[in-house]
Amino acid sequence: MFIRKVKNRSGSQSVQVIQKFRGKYKVVKTIGCATTQHEIERLEQLAGEEMDRLSGDQLKLFGYESDEMIEQAFSLLDNSSIHTVGPELIFGKIYDFIGFNSIQEELFRHLVIARLAFPLSKLKTVDYLRLPIPLKF
Repeated sequence: MFIRKVKNRSGSQSVQVIQKFRGKYKVVKTIGCATTQHEIERLEQLAGEEMDRLSGDQLKLFGYESDEMIEQAFSLLDNSSIHTVGPELIFGKIYDFIGFNSIQEELFRHLVIARLAFPLSKLKTVDYLRLPIPLKF
């Protein structure tokens, strides 16, 4: 990214933050326009701060200077710890209304809801559910 000053027809100068993307220049943000040299320098300083903010470490938005804490938190997550609640709420009520809740096998309930919510093959459904026991079809 870099700062570009553009002369306007009115005689003022616009200060912009520019980024080159795929061989073309893109205006990321127009900081403002001014007529005096002092105002232009102030806008250039603001543009520099904006470039630092835009190109800086994105994790600083969360208040962390280093990414160690975030990496540690994400290392504890895996697919088995993430549960989709929406399909269970909707398809679970339909499952119960139809009368499938008389089948006491909890695995069957999860398979039916997973196949309705995410119509994958049986093998992919097992991968999706991350079941520790192999299924026999």
